Amino acid sequence: MTEKNRGDGRIRVGLVILELSRGGAEKAFFELATRLERRRFDVVVYTISGRARDLEESYLPELEARGVETRNLGLRSVWGAPFALARLANAFRRDHIDVVQAFMYHANILGRVAGRLGGARLICAGIRVAERDGRFRLLIDRWTRFLCDAWICVGESTARFTRETGRIPRSRVHSIPNGVSLDGLERRVAREGGRKRMIAIGRLCPQKGFDWLLTTHNSWLTPSTRRDWELWIVGAGEDREALERLCEEEGLDDFARFVGWRKDARDLLCESELFLLPSRWEGMANALLEACAAGLPTLCMDVEGTREVLGESSDEQICALGNAEEWGRKLERLTGDAELRARLGSQNRERVAREFTLDGVARLYENLWTRLLSERTRSDS
Repeated sequence: MTEKNRGDGRIRVGLVILELSRGGAEKAFFELATRLERRRFDVVVYTISGRARDLEESYLPELEARGVETRNLGLRSVWGAPFALARLANAFRRDHIDVVQAFMYHANILGRVAGRLGGARLICAGIRVAERDGRFRLLIDRWTRFLCDAWICVGESTARFTRETGRIPRSRVHSIPNGVSLDGLERRVAREGGRKRMIAIGRLCPQKGFDWLLTTHNSWLTPSTRRDWELWIVGAGEDREALERLCEEEGLDDFARFVGWRKDARDLLCESELFLLPSRWEGMANALLEACAAGLPTLCMDVEGTREVLGESSDEQICALGNAEEWGRKLERLTGDAELRARLGSQNRERVAREFTLDGVARLYENLWTRLLSERTRSDS
């Protein structure tokens, strides 16, 4: 580990995350780490988990290939957290970190404590999802808020949740959206013959609502939809076996397919006609952004981030949370009208290309960190 100095004038940023397996939040973290302006910012990535299964299919090799310094704390169980905390604080001190930016709950808590111990000037929490099932997590966040300077939330709806439910002061909560690249998503593949594909992408866990989608199929799956369409569910997670059993019990084996985690998920989007997001809560779903970038129409629950992403086309593509009848009406309209799908897909692509660029997101982080550091310097003088 090379000790650094502040002589080059750059702001030294420590980006902290539990692990870097290929999920949506991890991808956003990776894009931020690789898109910060190197003339102004010197970046070090800190991963907390050292479990082998977390290091497989990781973004770490790509970060290192792009010249981003990485440190792994080697945490293998919760009992090692005090040692990981000490290692992280020492690393911040040796690397002379100015700004700690953490992503997600575990990194937020460890990062703010280690940041104070390690002498960081500015400590920011990254809120990637509204913790609607995490009351204890919200309490821990609130109890340790004196250690944190800013909460950077993935979109305004998550920022509102953080202010109102998390009870974090409004002045310390900021909103920066996710971004998306259109690269590789320009080409749409016409699928000759067979059934058209609707696709859902996400971790197989209760948050994503796939169990709701399967158990309510009598309210939205019409005979014509079942005949002409198929559903692909892309992702891995702890609920896969239970969801596959549920699919069998509901008699949906000929309609729904669980295809697991796929490296070619973006290609699958380009080969699909409709994207579904039945989540119970979100932050700002990267899968939704990528579906829009691929020019897909969508049907989403009215959860955090969906209206921000879809904008003026929201009403035709969003239904009330848990309302199976409304879901069915809107799905029937979407599956039965190719012109509507084409119009909405085009509007979605144009919107994300205009409002959610990856470089634009990186500039927002840079500007916020710079402003907050300047305010800290003035208050200290």
